[in-house]
Amino acid sequence: MKSIEISIVVPVYNGSRYLRETLHSLLSQTIAEFELIVIDDGSTDGSSEAVRSLNDDRIRLIQTKNAGLAQALNCGIAEARASYIARSDQDDISFPSRLERELQVLRDNPDASGVFAYITKFGRKQSWANLDKVRISPGRVKIFEPTKDGCMVGSTMLMRTSALQASGGFRQEYYPADDWDLELRLAQAGKLLVICEPLVAYRFHASANTYRVFADMREKSRWAEDSYLRRQASTPELTFEQYRRTAARNIWTQLRHFRKDSSALHMRIAGQKYLDGSYIAGACHLLASIILRPSAFVMRIRHLIGRA
Repeated sequence: MKSIEISIVVPVYNGSRYLRETLHSLLSQTIAEFELIVIDDGSTDGSSEAVRSLNDDRIRLIQTKNAGLAQALNCGIAEARASYIARSDQDDISFPSRLERELQVLRDNPDASGVFAYITKFGRKQSWANLDKVRISPGRVKIFEPTKDGCMVGSTMLMRTSALQASGGFRQEYYPADDWDLELRLAQAGKLLVICEPLVAYRFHASANTYRVFADMREKSRWAEDSYLRRQASTPELTFEQYRRTAARNIWTQLRHFRKDSSALHMRIAGQKYLDGSYIAGACHLLASIILRPSAFVMRIRHLIGRA
């Protein structure tokens, strides 16, 4: 193998259904010299066999006991041999020029520690360009602002290995918002960039873990944001239990969070149904989301009209 600049880390847990397609998208990149580190986090569905079947010497398969997503990612980071680390989840699809485009951006911006990109969403029958949230501008690169941009999709990340290792990596206690916690810490430690065009197709499917952990993800996200603000103020972070006790004091805040979270979940399910072609079910969930939080829907429509 020639000298490599990029280590791609793919954590896998029972992901055999889509794994070959994901890995094929990475092995077909316009940049051919990289290592592809697949961390099988104790799968029981033949995921490792799916990886071996590809028979590509750029792949390194590491099998571990099940310890969770964050630990699998940290294992990949520790194993990385290259100067840059890219991440991909087990079911997303990287566009052929993703790595080449991201690498060039970091070469052009030596003061930046990492870069993310926009996504498209896709299901069984439809796709969606995310125009209700972002303005797609091919060729444009902007500075990542967490409070404005929100959590970027982990499968779009390319980081300098030194910066990622210096951050301490992913923190399992923040799962399933560990990616948001990491992005907030990375943004405080250095300059991050966003490529304002989709370079990854993010797969929506009903079996995604997101639905099972949605409520926990929303609460852990708020904890991550609380920790972010405390670091800015040079005050100690709270443990999750401390944060929950603090947050539980205000019943009205809890009710507001419940309404927002429920609206967001219905909106996500509505998107899932639309992408899978279940339009009536999607419309029902969309209506529920609107009733719970009409202002969020109006904002999305304004964005969509302004960005179309």
